Amino acid sequence: MPLPFSLSVPLDSNLRRLAPDIAAKYAELLGGGPADAEGLAAALTGALDSLAAVAKPEANVDLKFRRDPDGIHIEVRCGDRSSVVKHLLPAAKR
Repeated sequence: MPLPFSLSVPLDSNLRRLAPDIAAKYAELLGGGPADAEGLAAALTGALDSLAAVAKPEANVDLKFRRDPDGIHIEVRCGDRSSVVKHLLPAAKR
């Protein structure tokens, strides 16, 4: 099973799009299907876009990925703002 990990990426629109790709791959590694990967990537994209709308252009976002009993948990933090992205995985895939 993949271990928890942290990632820091610039909020620059050209670079922050890497984080949802990594999230999608993490979902697949945890047994999720294509829909799980796409759903997690879309949710993370939304969280990153929300942070980017209010952050300085040169800001970085820190992400902490981990497996929860029900699925995937990603803590998203930029400065004093944060959000959490969760994606449930079906029991058969745990």
